[in-house]
Amino acid sequence: MPNLDGGHYFFTGIVPVNNTGIVQHEAMKSSPIHMVREALETLPTALQSHASEKIGIQSPFARSLRTHFARIVVLDEPFYNGRDHADALVSAIRGTDLLEAQPVDALACPYLLVMIDFDPADAQGKGEPRGYFEELWRLMPAELTAVFRYCYGFDAVTDAASFAGFILACQVETTMPFNDYWVGAPQLPSLSTAMLAAVPIVGLAVPLLLAWCWHWSWWQGLLLGIGGALLGVLIDYWLVMRRGGKPFPAAPNSTLRDVLKALYLQQAFTRFVIARQGADPATLGPAFRAFLAEHRPGDLDAPTQSPGVIRSHFPKGAA
Repeated sequence: MPNLDGGHYFFTGIVPVNNTGIVQHEAMKSSPIHMVREALETLPTALQSHASEKIGIQSPFARSLRTHFARIVVLDEPFYNGRDHADALVSAIRGTDLLEAQPVDALACPYLLVMIDFDPADAQGKGEPRGYFEELWRLMPAELTAVFRYCYGFDAVTDAASFAGFILACQVETTMPFNDYWVGAPQLPSLSTAMLAAVPIVGLAVPLLLAWCWHWSWWQGLLLGIGGALLGVLIDYWLVMRRGGKPFPAAPNSTLRDVLKALYLQQAFTRFVIARQGADPATLGPAFRAFLAEHRPGDLDAPTQSPGVIRSHFPKGAA
């Protein structure tokens, strides 16, 4: 599964934290990983709950009009999931002591797990994710420094390009992206059944034809024909896997700017409908045309909902 899928880039990175030494923090001494935890705990969340709305401090990721979701968590150690699976009968025959501890994986240092879903600047994903992280550094350098300053390699970060190089060195492949913008099945092109059947048939027929033309023995022609048919099956397998490995197509109107505009229009139209319950039908047409002129459904720039908020804000008394 590619990192770029469904028109979005799903970045996953595991960044090692240099948890050695003591950090002097104001009047207190602390460990580097504790400082990282503190930076994450004080990093504002988006204003997507009533409690966070009251606080009013917006997430720095909301400064980007490309970021759909961002999650950063600390990985201290992998979870212990119990003993390795084994057949109970085989274990009984072997006399396996199920109470004996098995070796478990351990991390040499804490890691920061970074998962960010964002819109690529180019629909084909050219230049990503480097372009996104360079942009992110320009938007929130102080917050990124607070989170990553104790990670291995961050000492070399001096600008947007070096930050992108630092974080990209820790990237791992995203194996399970979450596409939630398709509301119906996309129209995916399928390989022709006739074409798939034709490939091994041609592989079988050509050697047989050559054997007949060149007066080979029947078993030579049959042997080559079977080989040709098997080669055709392998070609079919390659074609299917190649087609299946292509990224999922982008859902219509699924960029963050499209989503924000849709949320804005949903709320605006709800207010419009509520305000005109029982209105004279003769007035609805002009009112709806005024609604379109005011809210401009095709204009993604404005009016629209701001990123990182749970609702749009309309002028008092507006419908």
